Amino acid sequence: MSDENTLMIVIKRGLLLTFVLSLFLGCTRDDICPEETPSTPLLIITFKDRANPGLAKSVDSLQIETTGDDPRLVYYSSAATDSIAIPLNTASDLSSFRFIEKAGNEDDENADVLTFAYSRVDDYVNRACSFRTLYADLRANRENGGDAFWITSFIILKTNIEDETEAHLTILH
Repeated sequence: MSDENTLMIVIKRGLLLTFVLSLFLGCTRDDICPEETPSTPLLIITFKDRANPGLAKSVDSLQIETTGDDPRLVYYSSAATDSIAIPLNTASDLSSFRFIEKAGNEDDENADVLTFAYSRVDDYVNRACSFRTLYADLRANRENGGDAFWITSFIILKTNIEDETEAHLTILH
């Protein structure tokens, strides 16, 4: 084997080693967004008894969809539930939803519309995770979407939505 062939083999191995090392060393911890990193929080809603607001009261067959020309299903459960989490619109300062009680039961189905207004705050997380949206100054308005109101009132518990550790809104029904 000539010195020239040996030199070419060493150069090729060196280039291969440099390429492999750059793959492993080029990706730093900051380039990966860990799963436990907080992201844009959901709106946490609890349902309570209108006669006794301290008691949880489940909603049967709850369906929630956006309003407008192209409604989108946001939540559905055929089982009774007393708390939910739904996303607010990150591209607008308003989110409007139809809350449908007893969804799928044509005789008893009832819908009310809740519109949420808020200010959006872009919160920088880090280089890998980028930004998340937080919501400030939450306000709500109820409109009737059916024959009679099933949502009698609501209580805003937290006007700033920064995490999902506690409920932000209670709906009395």
